[in-house]
Amino acid sequence: MLLLASMLIAACSDIEDTPAGGTPMGSADDGVFVLCEGNFNAGNASLSYYNPATKNVENGVFRRVNDRKLGDTGQSITIYGTTAFIAMENSGIIWGVDTETFKVKGQLTASAETKIINPRYVYKVSDTKAYVTDLYAHYINIFNPQTFQYSGSISVDEVANLGYCSTEEMVQYGKYVFVNCWSYSNKILVIDTEKDKVDGRIELSSWQPKSMKIDKKGKLWVVTDGGYESSEGSFGDNLPHLYRIDAQSRVVEKDWVLNTDEANVQIAMNNTSDTLYILNNDIYRMGIDDTDMPMLPFIYAPLDDNGVRHKLYGIGVNPHNGDVYVADAVDYRQSGVVYRYSSAGGLIDNFRVGITPNHFAFSDKASSTDIKEEEPEEDVLSSRLVSKIFEYMPAPGHQVNGYSVTGDFIRDGATMEEACDSVMSHFKRRWMVSLGAQGGYLVAGFDHDVKNSNGDYDIVIQGNPYSYQSEPGIVWVMKDENGDGLPNDTWYELAGSEYGTENETLDYEITYYKPATPQSDIRWKDNMGGEGVVPYMSAWNKHDFYWQDWVPTEDSPEGPCHTYYGSRLKDTHTYENNYTDEPPFAWGYADNLGSDYFKNEKFDKSRAKGYYKISNAVTREGKPANLDYINFVKVQTGQTGCSPNLGEISTEVYGIWEYVR
Repeated sequence: MLLLASMLIAACSDIEDTPAGGTPMGSADDGVFVLCEGNFNAGNASLSYYNPATKNVENGVFRRVNDRKLGDTGQSITIYGTTAFIAMENSGIIWGVDTETFKVKGQLTASAETKIINPRYVYKVSDTKAYVTDLYAHYINIFNPQTFQYSGSISVDEVANLGYCSTEEMVQYGKYVFVNCWSYSNKILVIDTEKDKVDGRIELSSWQPKSMKIDKKGKLWVVTDGGYESSEGSFGDNLPHLYRIDAQSRVVEKDWVLNTDEANVQIAMNNTSDTLYILNNDIYRMGIDDTDMPMLPFIYAPLDDNGVRHKLYGIGVNPHNGDVYVADAVDYRQSGVVYRYSSAGGLIDNFRVGITPNHFAFSDKASSTDIKEEEPEEDVLSSRLVSKIFEYMPAPGHQVNGYSVTGDFIRDGATMEEACDSVMSHFKRRWMVSLGAQGGYLVAGFDHDVKNSNGDYDIVIQGNPYSYQSEPGIVWVMKDENGDGLPNDTWYELAGSEYGTENETLDYEITYYKPATPQSDIRWKDNMGGEGVVPYMSAWNKHDFYWQDWVPTEDSPEGPCHTYYGSRLKDTHTYENNYTDEPPFAWGYADNLGSDYFKNEKFDKSRAKGYYKISNAVTREGKPANLDYINFVKVQTGQTGCSPNLGEISTEVYGIWEYVR
């Protein structure tokens, strides 16, 4: 709010509030609510509704259904049962909205009868009692969430600084509710919910605790924004801190200093309460037992045409399936954007909402964990996904067996069959599968012939490439010539833009040597005289070994090893000032943002899929293969690059489909 206070004129937007008097596109019992703050003093806050199963969004639903504006400065939205409680800070109103009809069920308003001034957050303590925090009031107010009757207040006995006496987010542990005091404060209040009174305080070393969550082990996580400089004086050093506090003893266990924030620092907890997401310019992710902060972002903030980072302003995690929703305020004047990512970090969707989206609320049915829902009916690709994984042969890599913060992708001691089943399960959900370093691959098969369209696109492969981070994988195809349903015939490479140039080496072999001791780098040598290592990177993955149990080994004078065969693309990455740039090739490779990663409105709203032509298949001699159809696809990591902050270049795949027209 302090940031937006300077923007006193109404901002323009290309997302209009839907005219009053209409009806919404459907009930909200399976959707996600997005509260858009609007501009301070402009009265242009709004409510959007997103259906994750259909990927449809409707803006301005509150005004459409209730024939009135939402109000000024939407601060927070929280759903309990079938009621969404929306705190409108500058309007002094708490709305109760029916999550199935969008209609107002009740409201609580600042008045002479209440101590409400500028409400911030609502927390339901019981069926008959809810707390409301406030920006200016010296009280936490109490009301009945069923009747919306005001019933009292809790004096917080805090000294106001610069006129503020704010109480903010609330989380509960046992009978105690923890409340952070944001504006010009460094306190966490502890409220006894049986007595409705302050039972204690936790004082932090940093100013302005901004956001709080509690994990499954009873640890309270708090992030501060570090304070602000003002004409009246300075509070803090503007360095955000992240704290882990034991909720029972109220002792601070960890205190990390974050980078100076340029946007809105926040935290969110995943659906199993064991993984923390940190919004601080970009999105970072860490496990609740981690002892070190993550080195690199999990999700990077988008850049505008001038290379300026967008203002990520809010984050929420679907409590049903772990999807991550990120609010992008863009420039605080135009309509904002929401990005929806899978729990593995793959972009699922993005959509426009109102001005300054800041909070998300998830209805009881806002889940798309069901595989059928993750593949919408209108996306005909859902019926053309590969039907089986025949081989999963990743080379060593720090993402093969899952990030350390998300747990194992495939259990230790898994067989090849179990590994392949896990890959197929990930594909059905569009979750990430890493192929590891150079040469690592997977082999997938269709349950039907995929016809050669003779010049058009035939295959779709989803990755997660960016213009600054592409990790190209070479694509191979096979026809079931002997008709036995197995990938045991001839592989043909799909020639990409670098085929036949000095940037690609054919008949390439690379051998990795299984480490003898835990937490060791993995050595490799190739048939071109090259050698190097796949580094052990505990910040990314704390497994003792990056060598997978189901990968077979051969004996050699230098110990157990495994050799991968294929082609190699030239390493083009650069590393400077702690930043790695991995530019894409022109076209023809998986997980590579080339021209074949065009945005196909019918199939691909997220621009995360590449398109490939069977007609580009070539023989070992480099001649056209002239395949009339194919049955199997192999994707293989194509580069040997490695950088200090990102580790090895490793192609990532989220699914393989036939391109159905």
